[in-house]
Amino acid sequence: MSLFKKVFGGKKESSKDNKKATKEQSSAVLKIKQIDRLTEDAVKVVFEVPEALKVSYAYVPGQYLNLIMDINGKAEHRSYSICSDVNEPLAIGIKKVEKGVVSSHFNDKAKVGDEIEVSFPIGNFKMAKVDGNYVAIAAGSGITPVLSIAKLINGTGEGHLDLFYANRNDQSIMFEEELNLLSADKVKTTHIFSEQEKEGYLHGMLTEEVITGIIKNNLELLKAKGFYLCGPEPVIINAQNVLKKFGVPDEKMFYELFTTPVLMESTKESVVSNFTGISKVTVILDDEEEVFELATDGDTILEEVESHGIDAPYSCRGAICCTCKAKVLKGSATMEKNFTLTDSEIKDGYILTCQAHPNSEELIISYDE
Repeated sequence: MSLFKKVFGGKKESSKDNKKATKEQSSAVLKIKQIDRLTEDAVKVVFEVPEALKVSYAYVPGQYLNLIMDINGKAEHRSYSICSDVNEPLAIGIKKVEKGVVSSHFNDKAKVGDEIEVSFPIGNFKMAKVDGNYVAIAAGSGITPVLSIAKLINGTGEGHLDLFYANRNDQSIMFEEELNLLSADKVKTTHIFSEQEKEGYLHGMLTEEVITGIIKNNLELLKAKGFYLCGPEPVIINAQNVLKKFGVPDEKMFYELFTTPVLMESTKESVVSNFTGISKVTVILDDEEEVFELATDGDTILEEVESHGIDAPYSCRGAICCTCKAKVLKGSATMEKNFTLTDSEIKDGYILTCQAHPNSEELIISYDE
């Protein structure tokens, strides 16, 4: 807890009008239009988007939505990737995880007509334009954003996607029917099963050895315009290591994580000053300003912002979703972790407030930039 809160109390409730304005600018309440069972533990959830909100919910394939739900009296924030094509009704894929409060709710209790607060589309793992051939390596629910990208490529005159999709067995394939509907000339899907041997399918885990074998079997893959990786952290690391060994530059590799990394090294901006002590922090959200004091070794900026009743955006709190991104307008801040901001975004002054601490006598940040 910051020194300012200890001494002065500092907490303040935002007005309902301010909170309403925030939500109107960054999210809206949508109804569930349809729920499709994909596997024993995964569903596709389709939302009904009113005509007046069509522009707000326009998205780039690969992006995700942040959902805010009240479950058992607690506000739960979760991010789920969009699986639909831009010309289809807005939809996400949700795989049930062990002890997952929200994923269990969607798989077991959610029903058509339920109303949910849904953020406007966000995320950097995306493909806005198809201008070449691509490779995607996905595992489990990691197929969700990749499917949206695959549908984009499938609907274009040029371009091709080689998709390598790993699962335990043929019963755990998410979106199997939709994948089968894609033209084999546009999207070539190769399935890999770790627990089942089946004719016509690869067998094994997505280890470096297996991924190396896939590349060696078709060296033309290395000419791809971009490589899209989505799945458990070890799979992404294995794929990155193999691609680097084959000379693929970092700027051609794009990845999306669904859980906070354990093995990856995060990217941080360099410390720009040796300031320590109490910083005067100004936070701008929806053209409203809040000023407070925060110790450099105290709470994160997001934690302090929340303690003042400010309805700041967030989701994962683990430096992977980018929902809490804000821009430094004056002063500097340091981040404990960063797995999502690009080098150019950091250079432009953006920080993840869930990981950031002030590093200057005065700091001004804006969520509106």
